[in-house]
Amino acid sequence: MEDPQKTRIIPVGIVAGIAAVLVAVGAGLTWWTLTSRSPQEPVISSPTTTSPSPLPSPSQTVEKTVAIYWVKDTNGKQIIVSQPVQIQAQNDPTAFLTVAFDQLLTSSPDTNQFSEIPKGTTIQKLTTNNDDVYIDLSAEFTQGGGSASMIGRLGQVVYTATTLNPNSKVWISVGGQPLTVLGGEGLEIPQPITRPIFEKEFSR
Repeated sequence: MEDPQKTRIIPVGIVAGIAAVLVAVGAGLTWWTLTSRSPQEPVISSPTTTSPSPLPSPSQTVEKTVAIYWVKDTNGKQIIVSQPVQIQAQNDPTAFLTVAFDQLLTSSPDTNQFSEIPKGTTIQKLTTNNDDVYIDLSAEFTQGGGSASMIGRLGQVVYTATTLNPNSKVWISVGGQPLTVLGGEGLEIPQPITRPIFEKEFSR
């Protein structure tokens, strides 16, 4: 008869040995997995998106091409012609138009072009509100010249005031009062006035 103690020791030892081997192998595999994969683990990042360039703020100085307008005599008829100019100003319509009018009132036009706006005319105030332009001129604007001169200077103001937006409405005043009649011949000025209105009423 076999000793029962011997028959039980062998299986227990084998099981214990196998368990120890399995634990060691498992630990080794875990260590190998961590050490071999960690350094090469790819860095996953979310796809980059290109953000649009921020719009210039109103206080930022930018450069823009605008037009100021002169008068030209063509076959005995006065026409309004544009002259592109580069302007640096704050990114605001009021600032750009103010600089444009400063150049219109102080600079010299190209050859064969001239200004019907009397010397000494100044801008008393210029403001914008959406598509509306409000411009207040000094009293010199109404002095001298006949009807052709009055139409020419009016066109210079209307077209220069709408250089940023040709569809703008222009409100013109002189000395703080709305300009309803211009010149001794009583040239009636619609308020507000636009490019289409000027062309319809005064370009003949």
